[in-house]
Amino acid sequence: MEEKKISVHEKPRGENVYVYVNEYKGTTYLHIREWYLDADKEEKPTKKGVTLPLDKVDALRKALDEVMAEAQAGK
Repeated sequence: MEEKKISVHEKPRGENVYVYVNEYKGTTYLHIREWYLDADKEEKPTKKGVTLPLDKVDALRKALDEVMAEAQAGK
């Protein structure tokens, strides 16, 4: 599986938050992770982020929908 990163947020100091999917030891994961540029200008992941097995993505989506609905109702 080819890894495709989608940028969802660029931070002021140049870090980027990406969403992407990859496989590790036979399990496919969704990552929401911060990446940075090292001294050689190569992008590398940080420990700041979340990794979920794909079978948990629907629960995440439902939780996000619920939180966003509550946040928008509070405006």
